[in-house]
Amino acid sequence: MRIASVNVEKIRHLSSLLVGMPECTTHSRLFNPKPEGRHGELHWLYVLDAQEVVFGCRAGLIDALKKMDKAGAKAILMIITCIPELIGEDIQAIVTEVQPELSARVTFVMLGQFKNISYPPGSWKTMEALAALMDGQKTVSNRVNILGRAPEEEHIPLPSLLPALTRRGLTLRYLAPDAALEDFQSAPDAALNLVVSPFMQPLAAKMEREFGVPYTALHPLYDVESIDKAYTALAERFSFSWGGEFEQERQEALAWQKQAVERLKGLRYAFCPRIDLPLPLAVYLAGLGMEPLLLHLEEYYPEDKTYAGELSARGHNPWICRMVNVQADLPVLKKLAPDLCFGYLPEPAKTMPCVPDLFDFYGQIGYGRTSQLLKRILSVWNQINTSGQGGTAHGSAPI
Repeated sequence: MRIASVNVEKIRHLSSLLVGMPECTTHSRLFNPKPEGRHGELHWLYVLDAQEVVFGCRAGLIDALKKMDKAGAKAILMIITCIPELIGEDIQAIVTEVQPELSARVTFVMLGQFKNISYPPGSWKTMEALAALMDGQKTVSNRVNILGRAPEEEHIPLPSLLPALTRRGLTLRYLAPDAALEDFQSAPDAALNLVVSPFMQPLAAKMEREFGVPYTALHPLYDVESIDKAYTALAERFSFSWGGEFEQERQEALAWQKQAVERLKGLRYAFCPRIDLPLPLAVYLAGLGMEPLLLHLEEYYPEDKTYAGELSARGHNPWICRMVNVQADLPVLKKLAPDLCFGYLPEPAKTMPCVPDLFDFYGQIGYGRTSQLLKRILSVWNQINTSGQGGTAHGSAPI
């Protein structure tokens, strides 16, 4: 709920109606304190009364949507919390009934806590719901949507691929929170969606199903060969040549990858919290010869089934968990005795070999990310070997 409210507030001209009990609506005002947005949006709250908790809120929601429409909302996203879903309220039927009477387009996202126990659904389900605000468009042959990056984003470095595409005559439209409603609504005119965030892939998949816009997911690609194939397919799709554009980056990634296979093969590892893409990363590390013992998953995305299958096909079947209190889980980690941990470990576990938080790779793609990732892992492993701390239970990789 919190993430959904924050994301909607950042999308210009998109209004929201949060539906829930007093504790939900009151809490939402802590992070979205004003009922009016900076560009005329409306961020209203619908508080269920005792009768609606028992008999449903259909009539009240229809009335609220009509009032928002009359007040000037251009499009409305309803954020539905636990109680409407628990009592079986049919939100889709409500939208279908009231939509012909409104000028504003309406969509919704179901975010009952009992089904969404962490923050990722607040992002990916909200973004996926925006497809309902789109209509089919005539394809613009040189238009590419970048799903997962805002139009102006300074805190995440710009991947080298994107300016390279612009230099070859492609027009990029950036879609993420901080974009405008109109950008999302016109998105089906693109010839291709490039996905750089796991939060946006469900939207890309829905746009492919409903509007025929193909997509390429770049965020789960770590292996140099996989990146090669994706970049080659891009050039072929738009009939241009890279002309050695990324050769230096590619050679550097290959060198780090070769060194990683030599140094990390046979290491057993565990994933702790604060890793963006656990399953795709686990598949990549398995390709380097590393063995997963335990994987913390903050969320199981729709596409994660594919990566889980790849991991199983490589002969790995690690424990899967969600660590809510890492300190309480330390006895499990110590018993597994991994050669390396990845992500966040609390202070009492600092003696365990660990590659720290990997959140700073969010939004990064391509050869450069692969090099930086492997460089970080190898740097930590070199320190461990120098200090003689590694491989306490299962030995260490050959040096």
